[in-house]
Amino acid sequence: MTKIRDPLSVEKILKDLIVKLNATEVEKFTGKSISHFRKCSDQDDKDHNLHVSDAIKLDILSLRSQNGSPFLDNISLMIEKEFNDLEKIEDVSRTLINIGGRIGYLMDTTEKALHPDSPKGVELSKIEKDKIFNAISEVEEKIAKLKLSIK
Repeated sequence: MTKIRDPLSVEKILKDLIVKLNATEVEKFTGKSISHFRKCSDQDDKDHNLHVSDAIKLDILSLRSQNGSPFLDNISLMIEKEFNDLEKIEDVSRTLINIGGRIGYLMDTTEKALHPDSPKGVELSKIEKDKIFNAISEVEEKIAKLKLSIK
């Protein structure tokens, strides 16, 4: 029965690659049999793992036979995914910091407007209302950006 391997896993890439390569060339270039690599392509076989040096050699063989470099491509995809995930986390953190700053500005603006020494005392003037409204709008914009960054 054929085992289903995880997409883009090392085992899946190895399984797909070894059927495209010449067994004699693989053994000659790596010093290991195609049978060894079949065992390495079984994700349940914990005794046989693909070494990085062998993956590089297999990629070189694959390039020579015009089959691309599946291991290098896979590693690039994995790293790119990690950086994209980190970027999203940093985006969320940056947005939260900005929200905190905008809320602080809103609180300061409101406190000044409600201070007894303000132009209309504890009542709000039109200018003070406008400043508070603008500060609220800035907070709302940052919250909207946060909602988009966590989708």
